[in-house]
Amino acid sequence: MDDSIDTTIDHGIARLNRLVIITLALLIVLEIGLFVLVFAVFGMRPIGEWLPELALAALFTLLLGVVALYGLGQARLRLRRDVNQRVGRELRQSRAADNRVRSLQRMASTLSATLSFERVVEQSLDVCSLALDEMGIPRESLVGAVFLYEDNKLRAIARRRFLGEDSQRTIAGKQGAVGAALASASVVVTNNPQEDPELRVYDAFRECLTAVCIPLRARYQMFGAMVIGTDTAVQFDQDHLDLFQAVGDQAVVALQNAQLYQHLEAEKQRLIEADEEARKELARDLHDGPTQSIAAIAMRLGFARTMIDQDPERAKQEIQRVETLAKKTSTEIRGMLFTLRPLVLETQGLGVAVDALLRRYGESDGIEMRLIGGETGSVLSKSAQVVTFAIIEEALNNARKYSKASLIEVRFWQTEGLFVAAVHDNGVGFDTYDVNRDYSTRGSLGMVNMRERAERIDGSLRVESTPETGTTVTLVVPLDTQRADGESPVEEGERLVEQPQPSDAGK
Repeated sequence: MDDSIDTTIDHGIARLNRLVIITLALLIVLEIGLFVLVFAVFGMRPIGEWLPELALAALFTLLLGVVALYGLGQARLRLRRDVNQRVGRELRQSRAADNRVRSLQRMASTLSATLSFERVVEQSLDVCSLALDEMGIPRESLVGAVFLYEDNKLRAIARRRFLGEDSQRTIAGKQGAVGAALASASVVVTNNPQEDPELRVYDAFRECLTAVCIPLRARYQMFGAMVIGTDTAVQFDQDHLDLFQAVGDQAVVALQNAQLYQHLEAEKQRLIEADEEARKELARDLHDGPTQSIAAIAMRLGFARTMIDQDPERAKQEIQRVETLAKKTSTEIRGMLFTLRPLVLETQGLGVAVDALLRRYGESDGIEMRLIGGETGSVLSKSAQVVTFAIIEEALNNARKYSKASLIEVRFWQTEGLFVAAVHDNGVGFDTYDVNRDYSTRGSLGMVNMRERAERIDGSLRVESTPETGTTVTLVVPLDTQRADGESPVEEGERLVEQPQPSDAGK
């Protein structure tokens, strides 16, 4: 305890002692005065008769003073002891709180300095060991593990004092302290971990007398649990439980950051691969189309030049063939430019752009293609129209390549605050289960891309197909987040149409 507190107590007691002594002196003087006044002046009694009585009264007063001084001395000792205990307890609690704050700050610093969840988990176990330090239990007695879900099982990814094959074991997280903590989303303490139906699977926890389970949860997403135990029976108070919960919250933040980073890295890699694939596809198209045509044009022009003097009529025919080939090449190049950047989409909107795309595909492939409800596309925002166009283009390309269809229909409609686009073909169809199971089969990567694009505009994609019945790709986009600026919700019946059924024409 601080010496200044002892000095303050001693000074206070000393003042009380002086006050008692002064009070005693005044009482004795007052007693003498009273005796003299009563017996000598008014009673006219000789001094020898009342002096013994005065001496007894003074002795009694002195005795009371001694008792009072003794009581003050004892009170000073008790006060110092109580203050020592109280201040010592407060200091210990203050130091413990300061250590907790410092540990949480270090954990937060680790969290901000690294995207490695493993490092943060190790720091979490270090912070939890503070609770043992505060109880005078060595940190070495801590047994701990952080469990994360893997294939619907909890596996320990960070461990302290795990034995043998403990690191390879998994639990379901449905029973015992772990199950209770995950179900209630709160810290659960058990004083009998060796009998816990799931913790006893681990040799390390079978040697513990107390264990605490901290759920790792963010809102409605459950990541796993952190379990710490000790081979000494301890009683954790609310402050310790709050510390454990704070550590669990920090660990969840680290896990979310790590997941976001992994998702960003995966998305970055996917975009790089998609860009590279687009470049390769463009190079193939240029090589197989315009490049070959331009080479043919150059050869035919050279042939026509040699024939001008020898056979002008044949040279004229060759020049006409060159003109036809040049027009075809120009059309191919315009088609590639339209695919790379459809300016009509930016200037005239989704309906016109899709209609132009259908006409171009129909002319080149000889397939009947038509658009129904194209004007409804204007309800979407510009960014949503761009994504929707890309999804429709991908669906059309899949249908052109694989469906063997004679008719492809694109339909737009609006219903109950949703924009719906459907691409239907009357082709051979396919088994959607097989395609989703095996990404190497027909068009499945294209469907993955379409689903990812739909998620970017808060939409959803559904693919319906069975062999020999055709295919329908349906995109649903919520208008509450993707409506065009200035558009207001329509009244029922204004632009609301019943969901159309795909046409049977051409089957």
